Order: sequence, then C-alpha cells, then structure tokens
Amino acid sequence: MTVENGIKVSVCVVTYNQENFIAECLDSLVNQVTSFKYEIIVGEDCSTDGTRAIVQNYVDKYPDLIIPLFYQNNLGAVENIKQVYKKAKGKYIAHLDGDDLALPGKLQKQFDILEKNLDCSICVHNMNAVDKNSIPMKIEFTVFDEKKYSLIDMYLINPFFIHSSKMFVNKIDEYIDQLNENALDIEIHIEQAKQGNIYFLEECLGSYRQFVGVTYKDKLINPLIPERIQDIYDKFDVNKFTVADVNRVNKKYAYILLQYSNHYILNDDNELAKDYLRKSKSYEYSLLTLLFNIIFICPNFFKKILVIRNRAK
Repeated sequence: MTVENGIKVSVCVVTYNQENFIAECLDSLVNQVTSFKYEIIVGEDCSTDGTRAIVQNYVDKYPDLIIPLFYQNNLGAVENIKQVYKKAKGKYIAHLDGDDLALPGKLQKQFDILEKNLDCSICVHNMNAVDKNSIPMKIEFTVFDEKKYSLIDMYLINPFFIHSSKMFVNKIDEYIDQLNENALDIEIHIEQAKQGNIYFLEECLGSYRQFVGVTYKDKLINPLIPERIQDIYDKFDVNKFTVADVNRVNKKYAYILLQYSNHYILNDDNELAKDYLRKSKSYEYSLLTLLFNIIFICPNFFKKILVIRNRAK
C-alpha cells in the first residue's frame, strides 16, 4: 500500500443516528497530538437525525483533516465500514464507531507499536465504559496481559477487544469485498489476524459507549449474532491448526452454543434452545451439557433455577 500525501494513519469513523455522540467523538480525534500526518474519514449512513449536519460542521472547521462520505442511500453498517476503509490512504487504519471516544495519545501509541512490531497486523488497547451522557460506568472489561496474541486467540477468547480500540495494517484489498453483508466485528478481526499477530496494549486509550447498540432487541439477542457466530466456527479450518488447538476451539464453540441454548430457554423458545443444545453436543459433551439435557426433562421448573442463577451473576 503506497502512503498517499504523507498520511500514515487513516481514522475511519462510521456513524448513523448518533447526533448526541458524534461531536464528542470527532473532538477526541481532531485533538490527537501525533508526530505524523493523519486523516479522519467519516462514513455518515443517511441518518434520520441531525448527525449529518454535525459532521458537516466539523468538515467546514477542519477541511484539511476530515473527509466526509455522505451517501445518497442507507448502506448498512458493514457496507459503511467497507466504504470508509476503501477511502483510507494511510499505512494504518484506526477504526472508531461514532459513539465512542479516543483518549489522548491513542493514535501515537498504537502507531509506535505497529512500527516497532512488524510481525503484528493489529494493535488494540483496553477501554473504559461510559453511558449515554458520557459518565464513566462501573463496568470492568476483561484486561488481558500486554503481549502479542495470534489468530487462534480470536476463536478462543472472544470477545477479545472492542472494535473502536483497533488500529491495523491497511491491507484491506485481501478480504474487504468478501465480507458477508451482515458480518460481525469478529469476522473482520479474524481476516486481519490472518495477516499477523495482535498486540494488546493494557493501557486504556478509549471510551466505549455502553448499552446503545443493537446486540439485543427487547429481551432477545439479535438473531444475526448467533447466525454469524456459527458461520465463523463452522468455517474454522482445522487443517491449519494443531490437534490440541482444534480441541480447544471445539470446546469453546460448544460452550457458546450452550449459552445460546440458555438464552432461549429463558425466553421460552424451547425448540430453538434444543437445537443449540444438539449442536453443542456434536462438538463436546461435558457435565454442563448433561445438565442441559436434564433441564429439558422439566424445562419450566429448571427455567426458574436458571433465572435465579443469572440474577446472581
């Protein structure tokens, strides 16, 4: 990838109906202090609120820094990501959702890490959580040891990191057009992790907006999520990993499927819950699997136990 106009980092922001957050997001980016030239590309996906007008105000104020992509029709989240990535001129791309924030020093520190660790294709960092009013929340994300991780870790310890914490090598031509139209963040992470290791910075360099996304609709999990997760694990190439790693991934996948089974038991869809249980058993049969088999003998009774257990967590 040839770096155009001396730009080293392209910050790609995707936004839709985030009029309450996008200004704060952009402020956190234009105020970054770096030793290199960077650009901010904003994909505004035909919002029905005032998001586009706010973005335009920032473009007018920072015309040499912010590049807007104002679509004529709504593209959807994945296609929006594709378009902003394709517009990137930098050697590296930093992803940021329009409701999240970059903390001071983020871009410089991630850039330095990737420049010094040529075996890494991704650099990520810890993030704190804020609510819709940008007030810090007492939520602790899992903090991993600061070290390098590999592709296998994407399957074993997901969710591994938050998308808005990521800076990665700009080699998008190798995978971007093959992404499913409903691809999850982890599917993009996996494609990038195929290109090199993942450097996890323990330092908190961003803020994640909690409980404003689309993971859940009412009380039910978004059905696209288990659908895409299954596709990820069903396509896991066992020939590229050791037998021990394959067994570890199968165990992880079986547990994920049991979590979906638990979710649908609690939401009174026993048939779908049984489907996930059956598939889980095909990857690993454990004591937890046995417990779920017992649950289906008298699901209404055991549902009460599961409710109590989940509340106690």
